[in-house]
Amino acid sequence: MPIEGEIAAGLAVHEATTTGIHGVGAGDIVGTTLTQTLTNKTLEAEVLAALLKGVNILHIPTNAGWTGVVTGSGAVTDFGPFHQDPITGATASSSALFHCPIYVWGKVGSVQNLFPFDKKFHLIFNYARAGSVATAIARLQIKQVSTEGALAAPGIGLRVENLALYGESYGTELGSVDLSTILTSNVGVQIVILHDPSVPKIEWYVNGVLKGTQSTAAKIPTGDSAIPCSLVHSVINGATATSVYSLMGQPKIWQAR
Repeated sequence: MPIEGEIAAGLAVHEATTTGIHGVGAGDIVGTTLTQTLTNKTLEAEVLAALLKGVNILHIPTNAGWTGVVTGSGAVTDFGPFHQDPITGATASSSALFHCPIYVWGKVGSVQNLFPFDKKFHLIFNYARAGSVATAIARLQIKQVSTEGALAAPGIGLRVENLALYGESYGTELGSVDLSTILTSNVGVQIVILHDPSVPKIEWYVNGVLKGTQSTAAKIPTGDSAIPCSLVHSVINGATATSVYSLMGQPKIWQAR
């Protein structure tokens, strides 16, 4: 019989089968009968409410609650409800940043203005860089200070050296992970940073693809932060007198309670 005929015959047998296949028939799936009912199943009446009460979810507006800080020719005038673009301007060694405090975010039973790094969380945002400037560095970080620069206390974030992406973290020492990703100027990507203290590990995803993992315990924050944390979005152009844009949008945090 030609292969087409074999396939057709097999499908006909499959279609005619009434029991013992794909869970059709009493007991083929545990707790089921041929007449399906809800008598032996439990459904949560308010499924979404049940899911939400187990986590903290925050979609962060980018035009409210932030403070802008600049040096040199930096500017923090380009922002809206869903994006913000700190700009260095064309003077060398200029910087610009936005920062906002992360308050009332702690776990139950903890001081509410401290960030609980002992809880699993995702930091999710869209990101792009405009222009290629070799000395430029941009960052988005959860950190215990509100200033530009590398982490020097427990925290987590993304570092962009010119157009190259790196994961950044700090437990008791600074960690850096090369994400082997070079951005195209003005082309956006989605970044997901997953912090899982139960392993422990931090994972960085670009457009849904895992690009790097930090698994050294000393480089992963744990416990409650010592002082309140801020979300900090910064850019500095370094010694090159060229304007640099760092574009961030749709920031979100999902965190287990």
